[in-house]
Amino acid sequence: MRGPLILGLVALVLLAGLPIYLWRRPKAMIAANADAGVTVLFERDGGSVEDAGGALALALADAGGGKRVTLSEGKIARCFHQGGGRVSAERCDFLPPVHDALARAIRDNVACAPPASAPFTVSFVWSVDFERRTTHLWAGRSGSLRKRGSADLIRCVERGLGSPDWSTTQHQFAKYDVNIVASYPGSIGGGP
Repeated sequence: MRGPLILGLVALVLLAGLPIYLWRRPKAMIAANADAGVTVLFERDGGSVEDAGGALALALADAGGGKRVTLSEGKIARCFHQGGGRVSAERCDFLPPVHDALARAIRDNVACAPPASAPFTVSFVWSVDFERRTTHLWAGRSGSLRKRGSADLIRCVERGLGSPDWSTTQHQFAKYDVNIVASYPGSIGGGP
């Protein structure tokens, strides 16, 4: 007798919770920009959303002659309560100004990428602490180019970031780790 009741409650929670999750999750939106070819925007509620379904291809040409980078959809990897208590990633709110600033800094500093004969990825993780008003950019583990190889690129992108507008950026938690994975092509000539 209890089995069907429990199954019915679980089904009810799933049927009610799934649409709410799908409605609230952030979606990527791509808008044309005359300066850099393509700009990544994020939208939380309604509107016309063009879902890129994973990676957002951003063709960027630098002064050095045509380096291209592909950026993954930005996500909140972790967030923390005031005092340090970790929150599950699903409960973290979305920070469009922070995601946009990180994506812009990566695109603007594509020329800082190290020369490589094979394609590589860098996982950029930007820690934004609203409680202490500090930021830190570091290389996550999901990239193929690790800390030593990406150190100069990380420093270059971090210089281009600046600080978020602490007083106007809407946030629910004290600290966030924002993640974007950038895929860089290797050199066509095969040299390092």
